[in-house]
Amino acid sequence: MKFLNKLYISLQYVFAPVFWQLLFFLWCANSFAQTQPLPEQTADSKKQPVSPAVEAPKSTSDKTNPPTFPTVTVKGKAAEEVAGYVAKRSNTSTKTDTPILETPQSVTVVTRHEMDMRSVQNFTEALRYVPGVTVDQFGFDGRGFEYLFIRGFNALNTANFRDGLSNSAFGFFSQFITETYGLERVDVLRGPSSVMFGRGDAGGIVNRVTKRPSATPIREIEFQYGNFDRKRIAADLGAVSKDGKLMFRLVTTALDTDTQVRYPNTGGDRAHNERFYIAPSVTWRPTVDTTITLMGDILNNRSGSSPFYIATPEGRFSNVLQGDPKFAKYNTNQASFSYQIEHHFNDIFTVRQNFRYAQQRGRFQDLFSVGYNTPDQPTLIDRDAYATNERLNQTVLDTHLQAKFNTGPVNHTALLGADWNQTNLSLKYFQGYTSGFFPPSIDILSPAYGISIPRPDLMLQDTKQRVDQLGFYIQDQIRYNENWILTLSGRYDRINSTNKDLLDPSLSAKSNDSAFTGRAGLTYLFSNGIAPYFSYAQSFMPQAGLSSDGTPFDPTRGEQFEAGIKYQPVSGKGLYTAAFFDLTKTNVLSRDPTDELGFRFMQIGEVRSRGVELEARTELLRGLNAIGSFTYQDVDNVKETDFRGKRPVQVPKIMTSGWLDYSFGALGIDWLRGFGLGGGVRYVDFTFNDELNTSKTPSYTLFDATLRYEKGPVLFTINASNIFDKHYISSTFFGRHYLGTERTVIGTLTFRF
Repeated sequence: MKFLNKLYISLQYVFAPVFWQLLFFLWCANSFAQTQPLPEQTADSKKQPVSPAVEAPKSTSDKTNPPTFPTVTVKGKAAEEVAGYVAKRSNTSTKTDTPILETPQSVTVVTRHEMDMRSVQNFTEALRYVPGVTVDQFGFDGRGFEYLFIRGFNALNTANFRDGLSNSAFGFFSQFITETYGLERVDVLRGPSSVMFGRGDAGGIVNRVTKRPSATPIREIEFQYGNFDRKRIAADLGAVSKDGKLMFRLVTTALDTDTQVRYPNTGGDRAHNERFYIAPSVTWRPTVDTTITLMGDILNNRSGSSPFYIATPEGRFSNVLQGDPKFAKYNTNQASFSYQIEHHFNDIFTVRQNFRYAQQRGRFQDLFSVGYNTPDQPTLIDRDAYATNERLNQTVLDTHLQAKFNTGPVNHTALLGADWNQTNLSLKYFQGYTSGFFPPSIDILSPAYGISIPRPDLMLQDTKQRVDQLGFYIQDQIRYNENWILTLSGRYDRINSTNKDLLDPSLSAKSNDSAFTGRAGLTYLFSNGIAPYFSYAQSFMPQAGLSSDGTPFDPTRGEQFEAGIKYQPVSGKGLYTAAFFDLTKTNVLSRDPTDELGFRFMQIGEVRSRGVELEARTELLRGLNAIGSFTYQDVDNVKETDFRGKRPVQVPKIMTSGWLDYSFGALGIDWLRGFGLGGGVRYVDFTFNDELNTSKTPSYTLFDATLRYEKGPVLFTINASNIFDKHYISSTFFGRHYLGTERTVIGTLTFRF
């Protein structure tokens, strides 16, 4: 009977969502496969699932010969949509290929070109010049954690999306890591986004778009060296079959580096990082109307970085690290497999199905400080050890049908879909030793490292958590008279959460939640490229993890009003946006001040964020590209709690940044051809270190620069972040300081063939 019961549960919660979506996909195919073929359409009127760099092949009327797919490079409008620093289209907001100008919400696209020109090395670096986004609030962290806030809300584990599917899942330490070399671009959608993505949070989402096969594949090899003895080799290789039906791509990189985390009194011993990444993919196009893409990746990350600096008894910064280079370990192995299927039945109907299974296995261990010893030994601080074994699995499936049709003078792009997301977490937490052993204390005046410390064996927590989410959504993008665009979206979600405490079954809990969310936006397009808009959006999201007492968190809800204006010059390359928003989020998580480690959260109630965001991405002159952003956000706790009227920790009120890049080839001087120079500045306002706003971390301004030379197939770049090596503190709390990223200089030699 137990076996039958488990089988029933598996069929109900695991296979049922897959079955219904596959049935929906097959129903669409059966319903429209017999549709009579329409007159032959041009590539402009019939959207084809191709790489942005190639033209869609036209249908052939010769049914006796199979269609071929010649490699054609587009030199017109299509290529301009993704060229340089300015992207003009994105499907992140609506799941349809929509111009950013017509999207009634704030969207920023960080292109591959921009990441290459700025020599982006990790994920948060890619977002440094995006308005509304705060990154690196814990300063330098080589462990792979992607710390960020969006519009004042913590988005570390809530905004993580990849290829339009949720990648937001986490445990005590485990969370999916991004390798930026494997990305084609990064789309940032600010504001509530549940209506399309289910687990999209109130602050917004960040969609990482993976490199995939192209009919004009890139073939390159990179060699990199930088300070802290950074060494990396990478390759991006593609191939296409003779008939064009099969396209392949392999992206891989290996990293070996020390870090700025340096242990005193060790002769220069530093925390070390190693990473290996490989991602093969293949695209098969059996017909001009069908595209099937298979993608996989493996990422192994080994890190000893533990960037926790102990504060002195007076609260000042010390260069003493609470961990130990022989003990601190953050090791993860993650892998994923995904597929994307797209089929055009005719000019009206298109069906798509996206699937991904991802898993991560992690072993983590470190030391944490528990307070200074005694008044007789005021510089001696006691430590304890912890360790976790974590397993994280996530399965995501999304199927939707798109229909383009007219009703009189009104054009519609309608979307009907369903998605399913299941996340499983297994966590074993150890702290202390059954033998009564305690790690040695450390003297901040004369710290000693390299002492043998065994891994903790006293298990304090053994839990398993599963979150199932099934959602149904509908959307219509309504265009009237080529100027008015009304976007209406609605969604229904059902979430089942189960938390099992294997040490104390009485603490196990289950919860069932459901919710409707919606979005409405109106845009007006002027003929000169100006587009004012107004939108209202909601979010609903279950929150994984456990509170300090071991109970699951309540779901969070968000509501936003946004008004803005976008300007895209009719002639020229550029996109200018201004957005005003009023955003409220309930059941917000904040770090629990009673937790010695500082990794547990508590729900503090309701937080409101109001502000304005300005952004410009443009080519000012021939060869001169510019990025500018400004953010003002007034974020406050508004519920009747001890924190009412206080700003959440680590949230700045003002951020501004600017980047200029110039290619000297525009001057027409032979010996300057191939040279390029770029520079940027970033300002972040002060932040509070505690929920009661009693202490601050000062503001800081940082400068970046890059120099490059390209000749034929060879590209050489030198990039420097924080070029003046400003030493600053990113945040301070729980008796620890988090040091900002020091000057980083990296040289990259790229061969393209």
